[in-house]
Amino acid sequence: PLTYLAQEIKMLNTKLEEELSEIDFKIDIRDIQGIPSDMGRKVVRLDNLGRQEGDPLGIVGSRYKPILHKDAFGGALLAMQTGGLDFTDYQLDIKTYENGAMAKMELLLPAHKAKIGQHDLSVKFVARNSYNARWKFQSFFGWMNHVCFNTLVSGQKLAYSANRHTTHFDVKTSNMKIQNAVSAITDETKRFQHWWDKPVNDEQVAEMFKKTIVKGTITDAQANSGFSDINKKQLYILMGLYDQEVKQIHGMGDYGRKSAKGSLWCAYQSATAWSTHLGDVTSKTVDKKHIVQQKRQSKIRDMINSKSWKQLEEV
Repeated sequence: PLTYLAQEIKMLNTKLEEELSEIDFKIDIRDIQGIPSDMGRKVVRLDNLGRQEGDPLGIVGSRYKPILHKDAFGGALLAMQTGGLDFTDYQLDIKTYENGAMAKMELLLPAHKAKIGQHDLSVKFVARNSYNARWKFQSFFGWMNHVCFNTLVSGQKLAYSANRHTTHFDVKTSNMKIQNAVSAITDETKRFQHWWDKPVNDEQVAEMFKKTIVKGTITDAQANSGFSDINKKQLYILMGLYDQEVKQIHGMGDYGRKSAKGSLWCAYQSATAWSTHLGDVTSKTVDKKHIVQQKRQSKIRDMINSKSWKQLEEV
C-alpha cells in the first residue's frame, strides 16, 4: 500500500498529526492514453481542491515509486521523536506548491541550541518531496541563526540525504538515519566556532566565491570568444552581504566597517543569507522561490566541501 507508514505515524502527537493534514491527500499512478506505460505514466491527485479529480501532478517513468508527502515528513518527525529529540516549543512550517505536487517541511527545535561567538543557533530540519520529479526526496539538518534568521546549511554528508523515487528506495530506512545526522551537525558547531575566529580578507572571500557559488558553465566556443564563467551580479550581491556581516560582527555596525577585517563566519553568513532570504529574486521568478532556494542551498553544501573553502579553513 502507498501509506505503509500510516500506522507508525499515528504515534505522533495530535498537534503534529493536525499539522500534517495539509499534505495528507491520496494520489494514484495511471497510464496516459495513447502512451505505453514503460515510456511514462502520470501521477494524479484524488481529491478535488478547485481542480478536477484526476488532474495530473506530474509525468513519471516506469520505475517511479511514490513516496507520499505524509510518509516522508511524518516518518522523519517520528524518527526524531523516538530518537529522543526535544520538541519543546517546536515550530513546524509545511508548504505545498503546484497543487501539492511539491512540498517542503521546516522544523525548528529551540531546545537544541548552541552559541557561536555572539550568535545563538537552534537545530533546524528541512525536508522536500515531490510527485513531479522536480525534487528527489531530500532532507538535511542544519541550524537557524536567531540573529539574522538564516538557515545554516550543513556540509556534513551524514546530515543530508537525497534519493530518487525508485523501487530501490525505502523512505522508512532513510528516516532512521536521522539520529546519526543529529550527532553530525552537533559536532559541526566546533567547526563553526573555528570559522568565527578565522580571519580572512575580502580578496580571499571573493576568489573563493568565484571558484564555487558564482562559477557557471560555458562552452569552449564561449570561452574562446571571451565570455566569463563568473556570474558578476551574484558575486556583487554576495560581497555586499559579506561586507554587511563584517560591519555587524567585527566593525562598528551602523557606524560603518572602519578597518575591520572579516572572518570565515562572515563569508558563511553571507552565503546563507543569499540562500535563505532571496532578496535578489526577480518578479519573473518569484513564484519559483521554492526551487531557487533549494538550488542555492545545494550550492552552499558544495561550497563548504570545496577545496577553495577548505584552504581558507587551513590558512
